[in-house]
Amino acid sequence: MRALGVGAAIWLAAGLGLGCADGEEDDPLAPSAPFTEASPEPETGTAMNQPSEPEPGAGAGSGETPPAPTGISEPPPAPGELPAESNGLIIDGMCRPLCASAETDADAMGVTDGWGWESETSCVVPGGAPASRGTPCSIEPPAGVPTPPPYVPDGNAIRPEGTDSAGFFVLDGRLYDRRGNDFVMRGVNNPLAWFQDRQSGALAWLTEIASTGANAVRLVWETDAGDVALLREAVERTLELQMVPMIELHDVTGDTTAEGLASMARYYTETDAVKQILLDHEDSLLVNIANEWTGSDAIFTQAYTEAINIFRSAGIRHTLVIDSNGWGQNASSVLTQGQALLAADPQHNLLFSAHMYEQYRNPQAIRDTLARAVNAQLPFIVGEFGFQHGSDAQGNPYPIPFQVLLEESVRLGIGYLGWSWTGNSGGVEYLDLTGRSGSAMELTPWGDELINGENGIRATADPASIFFETPPAL
Repeated sequence: MRALGVGAAIWLAAGLGLGCADGEEDDPLAPSAPFTEASPEPETGTAMNQPSEPEPGAGAGSGETPPAPTGISEPPPAPGELPAESNGLIIDGMCRPLCASAETDADAMGVTDGWGWESETSCVVPGGAPASRGTPCSIEPPAGVPTPPPYVPDGNAIRPEGTDSAGFFVLDGRLYDRRGNDFVMRGVNNPLAWFQDRQSGALAWLTEIASTGANAVRLVWETDAGDVALLREAVERTLELQMVPMIELHDVTGDTTAEGLASMARYYTETDAVKQILLDHEDSLLVNIANEWTGSDAIFTQAYTEAINIFRSAGIRHTLVIDSNGWGQNASSVLTQGQALLAADPQHNLLFSAHMYEQYRNPQAIRDTLARAVNAQLPFIVGEFGFQHGSDAQGNPYPIPFQVLLEESVRLGIGYLGWSWTGNSGGVEYLDLTGRSGSAMELTPWGDELINGENGIRATADPASIFFETPPAL
């Protein structure tokens, strides 16, 4: 396993001094308005996910990099005088791409601030105020979308009898795509519901995510997000970029009622535009019923059986993804009840997920959980995780041995999805994988390790075979 570099090690050490929401009232990543009365957190874990909505005018909302502080350097040469190898300016300690044109400044809100938006990322406008504080630098473009080989044969896995989906299916504890090839997720979570600007939000970030080599994206959505057309665009853009989309609903994070869970199933099946997205992409889409629903072990199987039946009665045959309870961290709920749920599902087509945060600060807890899933022949992924979370008695976040998680996931062939691309708040901004522009060229040390580490996304992700060309008909 690749050790952290010196800079990353210093960053991690500094991170241990950061405060973190204690989760006593609601999810520390929750949007401030809709979730002010979330259920109290159970003792089994801390809620992990739900970045707050960006403040009006903030860089995270506009997609533009916030203006840099003054006094960083002498003014740079004019663009024509830059060294031949230079295509950027160092601002706020980071090499920012230089805009080819000033036409994207002002932005969509009419703000002229010296920052533009080109090639799906923010850039600094020559001659603007931010540029006057920069010095020349050179930027290597991120790797492009992976180009699969021209053909890969269909796999040997045969869809089980009674599993009618035209897309993904599970068999003997593994997830297979529609062509019968094993599919192991290597990707990230993308907060689509909370950053809806098409030019500078989560939709635009999909291009950046694809450049990392990711083969899957978990798309955060909510029933009151409004713009269902955006959800369709995100699903279709994800597929266009050769990544598998997984939609998840965030409304009942931490909820403990069977009705709350059933309401998520009904949203998918009774909202006509959403149901049509599912039907149109049955061959390539995964559906995560509800993020971190936290009903007790006693009602877990019954409540999920009812939710599954809502999907199946509506003709939704997809692989359905089920989170562990305990804010996603109590993997025992799915490890002990998963087989009963598979048997109860008329399609026998379920994938189970755990979210690995502070309950997994002991490396052995990670090893034991992943080994139990394999031994139980349960289709299993780590749907969220970070490098630190929660807080000790002194308010310091617990470090999570995520390198062990990556190593064991690769060894056992288990999928993982890191939390999250960008936009975190409420004391867990450290979970951002990249800067607030969403550019893959601005990875945080956490993001760099997840993507470029020895067992990270770039080194271990393979595209699903559904994106490969099939041989011509004879």
